[in-house]
Amino acid sequence: MDCDRKTGVRYLAGVAVAGLLMVLWFRLGFAQTRTHDLGDFKLRIEANDVINTNDVEPTGEWPQDHFRYSTIVFHNNGYVIGKWVDANGNVHMKEEYFDPVSYNQMEPYGIKEYRRFKPPEVWVFSEGQWLLSSRPFKGIVDPNLPSDIMIEVHFKAQPGFDVVRRSYSFSNPYHDDYVIVYNRYKVTFDWDQDPEPDTDTNQTLEDVYFFVGYCFQTAEGTWITYSRWYEEAKDDWATYEVYSPKLVQGTRNLVISYGWDGDHPEITEFEAGGKEFDDTGDPRFAIGEGGATPMPSGEFISTAYAGFAALHVDKSPKDHSDDPSQPTSIITNINIYNVWDSEFPGFATIWDWAASGTKQSVEEQAGWPDDASAVEAEYPFQAFGPYDLTLGDSVVIVYAVGANGISRELAIQKGLEWRDWYRGVPGATFDDKAKNALLATGRDSLFQTLDRALWAWTRNLDIPDPLPAPDLTVTSGPDVIYLDWQDMSQVGDPDTHVPDLDHYNIYRKRGSFLVDTYEELNPQGTHLLWEKIAEVPKNVTHYEDRDVIRGEPYYYAVTAVDDGSQNALFPGQKLESSRYANRTQVPAYAFKPGSSDASHVRIIPNPYIVRAGEFNFTGEDDKILFVNLPPYCTLRIYTATGDLVKTIEHVTGSADESWDQVTDYNQLVASGVYILQIDNARDLTGKPIKGSIQKFVIIR
Repeated sequence: MDCDRKTGVRYLAGVAVAGLLMVLWFRLGFAQTRTHDLGDFKLRIEANDVINTNDVEPTGEWPQDHFRYSTIVFHNNGYVIGKWVDANGNVHMKEEYFDPVSYNQMEPYGIKEYRRFKPPEVWVFSEGQWLLSSRPFKGIVDPNLPSDIMIEVHFKAQPGFDVVRRSYSFSNPYHDDYVIVYNRYKVTFDWDQDPEPDTDTNQTLEDVYFFVGYCFQTAEGTWITYSRWYEEAKDDWATYEVYSPKLVQGTRNLVISYGWDGDHPEITEFEAGGKEFDDTGDPRFAIGEGGATPMPSGEFISTAYAGFAALHVDKSPKDHSDDPSQPTSIITNINIYNVWDSEFPGFATIWDWAASGTKQSVEEQAGWPDDASAVEAEYPFQAFGPYDLTLGDSVVIVYAVGANGISRELAIQKGLEWRDWYRGVPGATFDDKAKNALLATGRDSLFQTLDRALWAWTRNLDIPDPLPAPDLTVTSGPDVIYLDWQDMSQVGDPDTHVPDLDHYNIYRKRGSFLVDTYEELNPQGTHLLWEKIAEVPKNVTHYEDRDVIRGEPYYYAVTAVDDGSQNALFPGQKLESSRYANRTQVPAYAFKPGSSDASHVRIIPNPYIVRAGEFNFTGEDDKILFVNLPPYCTLRIYTATGDLVKTIEHVTGSADESWDQVTDYNQLVASGVYILQIDNARDLTGKPIKGSIQKFVIIR
């Protein structure tokens, strides 16, 4: 960045904010959760090794930059034991352990995050302040890590397992739709804080089966068709299939348990008075819980096919080669209530299911193929075993979980075509049958994703790796937004250490950080997406975005694209760094430099009308913008009767200042006439300027 310009922009921030660094802390419950966040598939890992959406938000987002597009609402790992004996000599038969964590409070137990590269540092100059947009990294950097991220959960579990669960993810765009999960169970007979055994160590844990389960649905689809109670979702199906890998020969078949969206039996009209339709894919007809507010924008919401499959299962505690006959048992015709109640329909105990050898497909589910609500929120599980385990024995089970489907761009395009057909537009032919056939291609995409995961696992996670994402600085400027980033031209390829940068890509999002927030959705069916706005040569590390609207929020990401020369497995195949790694989560705003005359201040919009929709600011419906302001001044807002409701110190040096219509008493203002007083005005040199008074109207 040009030094004079950068200094000038920083000077515009004003003396009042000089030296201020604000760190953004996000509500992640950081101490107990870590996230695989470099790929299209974003997966949160919990220290307590369970996902329950009564306690936390859904996870497994795909694609991760969309609002409430999570695909996993419940998740459990665990095991059942045919027979074991406690310290008092009591014999326990056929016991299940769905939430097995009994101790994980101190080293070496707990949750840890490892990354191959330190996450990029991202700064944004926004509304007069330098803000740190990137999350402070509290994990461990290991340049020898086989993946881009590894998250380890380590805990003790009754009746005496030491459990290590390591999950791996990649930023390689051909491998960023899945996470590989390695599970190691070692028998110690110790499950509390002290290191001493808690029961007889001379016994054998008999007929042990380990299991894993995921409940798949698109959270937003369930939200608008039912409610936040995802355990009662009424239009999802689940099944399993055996898939013969295409990328690896002579290995196991993939036994894939997966879920997808079906037709909701109670959603019969897309619009009031319209014809009946098939709800598969959840064409957007509303927003809000239970579809409270009509919004016929038409894009397909629930396009993801999500699933999991074993990649390796130990044959025995003594033979750690893969047993391709696993899993032993599969069930799909249950939901979270069965888990909470420890009841799998048709079996006396969960151990009996695990030992049964049954493998249930969707054809055996109640309601198939017409009524998905017969079993709410299908929750497929797989069981592996049996194992007889003694002190010191260990078993390793590895699986991959992921999601895929049609792109969001295609979901939007075809959603509009389907809406035209529904409305009877002449020439429109993309009907329910065509819609469902398109959505069903997500199944093949998911299978290919898990095939790639198996390929990666058989290579000990040694796959081609892109460059890391660069550090990024985004600076709000006068009718422009400046981007400056780290020079990656001399950074070596992660595998060969030879520099191989080809160019940079720049991405931008206007409005909200996430796509399809409720503030941005509209009945016309237009969408504000993350879009590529520029390709920059490798010898350039600066970009000026002048195609911006004053007062609108903008978010950015910069990626490094290699030239493919170091890709030994796929020569010439270029790889792009993660476009999620350095995305700004703080908005930048283009502004006009402050005016030397306070008499030309304008208020936008005026009048402000809450129902004006697209005429208000994108994603910021309550925003009012004061423009043509002096560089520095005090803004006081009064009611028509003279009551002071808000004081704003304008210290950015720009001509603009926004207000969210919230008073100094944290209340949203009512309809009425308001007075804006511009006082204590100064120009860029600090010279006093005569103030002014303006009037504006708010209509709610």
